Parts: sequence; C-alpha cells; structure tokens
Amino acid sequence: MQRGTKIVIVLIVVASVFAGVTLYAESTLRQAFQRHLLVIRATNTLSSNAPPGTLIADFGPHCAEAQFAQSGALIVQSDAIPPGATGVVYVRYEPDASFTSTSGDRVALRFFTAAASRVDVVSAVDNATVLFAMENRNSTLFIGGNAYGAGQPYDAVFTRPVTVGADTWTITEDYTVTSLGFTTVTVQPPQVCQ
Repeated sequence: MQRGTKIVIVLIVVASVFAGVTLYAESTLRQAFQRHLLVIRATNTLSSNAPPGTLIADFGPHCAEAQFAQSGALIVQSDAIPPGATGVVYVRYEPDASFTSTSGDRVALRFFTAAASRVDVVSAVDNATVLFAMENRNSTLFIGGNAYGAGQPYDAVFTRPVTVGADTWTITEDYTVTSLGFTTVTVQPPQVCQ
C-alpha cells in the first residue's frame, strides 16, 4: 500500500471516530436537556364573595419551577421533574381581588409518572378537597372517564363554602384544562429564586 493511501485511510478512520463521538455527545446532551412528556395546561380562575384583600388563600410569593416560553414550549427546572415522569400538569392560578394580593408566580406543577398515572387536582383553598382526577393513558388525557386529545379543553366549575375565622365565604374555582399532547419539554438547571 502506498503512503498516500495509508494517510487517506487513517484520515477516514479518524473522521469516522470523531463523527461517532460527536453524534453520541449530541444525543446525550439532547436527552439531558429535553424530555418527551404529555403536557397539560390548566388554568384555575378563582373568585369569592369575600371583600377585596381577604386572606382566603395565598398563592405566593414563590418562584415557579416551570414557565411557557413565547414560542409555546414548556421549560421545567431539572430538580422539579421526578424520576419516571411521563407527563406534566402546569396549573396557573388567576385569583380575583377578593384573594390576598401576592407577587408570586401563581404556578403549580403536578406530574404523571410510570408508577402513578393519575393526578388528583385539589382545591386551591383546601388541599383536602379533590375536585377531579386526571389520568395519563398512553399519552391521552382522561378526566371522568372521557378522553381528551390534544387541543380538546375540559371545563368545570366548582363552588363550595370555605370558612376563614368566623366568616364563611363562597369560593368558585373555574378550571380549564387542555392537553397539548406528547411534547418535547426543555429541562434547565434550577434558577436562583429572588
């Protein structure tokens, strides 16, 4: 074999090894910073007959562990995702003026996992009261035995009395839940909470 042929073969082998290592590293990094999960977006609009500023429930202050980017992609902090997560429920609370004003992000996360495919949605003003349950069945959302595909909303209104001190107020929680389907979720390191 001539010297030039040997050099070409060595260069091809080196380039092949470099390409293989690069593809492996890229694949590993993509898995570290992205997950494919069933993404559920829920909004809980709360109102009550209490006077403005009444301390019925406090939704912060805290820093959200997830947020939707302008592109519509969900970004979740890595320490918030449990092992075996198969889906994420992003709940946004929108209380009216009758609730204590807070500067928090008013966001809560719930997760479906391989071991727990059901998520109970509890009242924002009483954690002991389950309003409804959601199930992740092969990346399809089930609520009350009904299937909700990507883009199909589930709407429900829950009204109940809540006693705070000597007063009893009527609380209304208006939920809108929409499955975004099986989606890529961006995972980022925890952010500094201010």
